[in-house]
Amino acid sequence: MTIFKNKVNIENFSIENIDISGIEKIIDFLPTTGVVDVNIAEMGLVYTLEGQNLCQEKIAQIDRWVGFLETEKNKAWTKAALEKSKINGYKTAKDKEWFAQADDDYSDAYNDLALAKACKKWFENKASYFSGWHYAFKTFLRRDYSIENSTNISVGGYNTSKPEGGAFPAHAPGSDDQDMCGDIDWE
Repeated sequence: MTIFKNKVNIENFSIENIDISGIEKIIDFLPTTGVVDVNIAEMGLVYTLEGQNLCQEKIAQIDRWVGFLETEKNKAWTKAALEKSKINGYKTAKDKEWFAQADDDYSDAYNDLALAKACKKWFENKASYFSGWHYAFKTFLRRDYSIENSTNISVGGYNTSKPEGGAFPAHAPGSDDQDMCGDIDWE
């Protein structure tokens, strides 16, 4: 059984240690020249969905981490303003506020939060990147398939529905005629 809390677990979590190798592999698959064929587009649909999924899973975890770091930043500021500033002899509210702004623990917490927000933004941008490619592949395939379907060339196996007359041509699967080649019977 998969539990949601395991997906967003931030115990022993570190922004610097997030594995992005799966995302990088998908990025490497995407065409850099803009040349796309049917095979690349069909595989690209699957890969881009997988890329979006990888990003979205990490975004949920990072979002939780951002909330935790915001709390840590607020605690560091409060401790600096209320406790450390007294020890250092600051008495006015403005002096305590300035002291807290310059406190090293507060600065470290603020920088950790900024890094987490940048990481979240990176994953959101990659998810958007994959979404754009997915749309491009889908559009390419829709156009390619519509061109294929608009031709008058009959490709065996693609169309198994009966035409308007209700009878299959002699060469079509399911026809009663035993002549597989579709030759005209000259009797």
